[in-house]
Amino acid sequence: MRTLHVHHVKDSLRQDFTGLIDLSDLTGSQRAQSDTIFLSRALAARAVQRFTGCTLDEAGAAVTDGFHDNGIDALAIDKENRRIVIVQSKLDSSGNSGLSQADALKIRNGCSDLFNMKFDRFSPTLQARRTEITAALSDAAVTFIVVVATTGRSTLPAEAQYVFADFLAEANENDPVVTLEVLGLREFHSMVVEGTAGPRIELTVPIEQWGKVDLPYKAYYGLVQATEIASWFEQHGDRLFSQNLRKSLGNTEVNEGLTHTLLTQGENFWYFNNGITALCESIKKAPRGGSTHAYGDFTIEGVSVVNGAQTVASIHRAAKKEEKSLEEARVWVRFISLEGCPPDFATDVTRATNTQNSVENRDFVALDQQQERIRRDMLLSLHKQYSVKRGENVPAESDGCTVEDAIVALACAHNNPYYTVLAKSAVGRLSENTERAPYTNLFNNGTSAHRVWRCVQVMRAVEADLTDRRRNLVDREFAVAAHGNRLVLQLVFNQLRLDKVDDANYDWGKETKRVHKVTGIALEHLTEAIENTYSNNYLAPLFKNTTKCRDLVTQVEAKFGSG
Repeated sequence: MRTLHVHHVKDSLRQDFTGLIDLSDLTGSQRAQSDTIFLSRALAARAVQRFTGCTLDEAGAAVTDGFHDNGIDALAIDKENRRIVIVQSKLDSSGNSGLSQADALKIRNGCSDLFNMKFDRFSPTLQARRTEITAALSDAAVTFIVVVATTGRSTLPAEAQYVFADFLAEANENDPVVTLEVLGLREFHSMVVEGTAGPRIELTVPIEQWGKVDLPYKAYYGLVQATEIASWFEQHGDRLFSQNLRKSLGNTEVNEGLTHTLLTQGENFWYFNNGITALCESIKKAPRGGSTHAYGDFTIEGVSVVNGAQTVASIHRAAKKEEKSLEEARVWVRFISLEGCPPDFATDVTRATNTQNSVENRDFVALDQQQERIRRDMLLSLHKQYSVKRGENVPAESDGCTVEDAIVALACAHNNPYYTVLAKSAVGRLSENTERAPYTNLFNNGTSAHRVWRCVQVMRAVEADLTDRRRNLVDREFAVAAHGNRLVLQLVFNQLRLDKVDDANYDWGKETKRVHKVTGIALEHLTEAIENTYSNNYLAPLFKNTTKCRDLVTQVEAKFGSG
């Protein structure tokens, strides 16, 4: 049966990808194996299609397999969701083989080289996309899905599991930026039978304290256990969000906060979260529970979560860390049936539930009296605008700055690598509570308008200088200048006369004139320190690690001190 299923998969690949897979690089004896090579590359393209939802043409163009491919057979950039999909494919005609340890090591090493932008180690096909890939890798928020695509078994042998476990532990030291997915014969054959989008989703959901709306359209609502919602994502993944505007965005700052709340205050999660809205083709209540509204089982067909994708994914992430913490957590969920609804109703619901205004940290910061004092002083003393409230006009750079500018600049000027790391990876945490640190260490009675404005000026000058330098940098040096911009800013601040930053009579222009030279030296020393100490580290998470950043600052400042 497995051999027959492999045959079905091969036929599907030939049908969909003939003419779309580049085989022009084949030479000599490779041409005799062209069908096998085509099928292996088409399998990688199918995996790309599954995880990105792209067209067949786009999936075929994502294939990078070739001589010296360094373990990466396809690479796709999902710009909308800021994700990179990396595929290694193995065609197995028997349907019984598992991934070898050598193949696992090959893709691990290939990913490491890619993360560190060592493009010379890859196939010409991947190198031709160097600019596009470099731009994606330079995004501090990008995440990765590493896919093992095989017509063999869906479970990895123990020796391959150990390789990937070590790789994921290293890559996800600070944030879960890399996930591993295995698509085996079972999954690929399901795609043939059901289509690459998979079958429609059917859920049996126990709902507590449920209620019902009959008119004008049917809907049910109530509380659902967080562990139940985690199981939805475990089974169906991003397919849950087929009609949503966005898929799961991964480990964003907001999602990290959701996960933290679930793990520490699960019993209060319902009070803190807006809940989930899902559309469905039909809803049926099972007899269990009778007429009481305290509890009910519901069969829900054709489900798609249209609002709350980040909540669902964060619940799943928390369950992976410590499922027991979710036992008391409940989530507000409403299921809206599309039975008897107008044709555009689903689109209208999706748009409306995703475009309502939300309250952000900036809205609470605007209530702090320190911000009003700074705004007033900026205007009176410096004739500059200081935008604090959302909805205000953002001033031109020559005319002023925003409170977000001030938060990042003051954090990096604080000479504490922890604050600098937050400014890079979780800037919202710097202002999540205006009554305690770190916010009160940045904004207090001693925070003058001159300090705010001058620090913002330095930040802008450093960023402009790094942007200019990146035009002449490549690979890892480029990545340091991109991912390490906040740490470079701290290093520059440490070399300026910050003891004079509040002095209205001090000629601060003398300091800003030094920015270009100091930035260049700081970047050079920082790059050297990284190569000496953390040469095997992927740079994006490196600059989110407070301990390592503290060590790098110490090394660079020692070099500055030695002249």
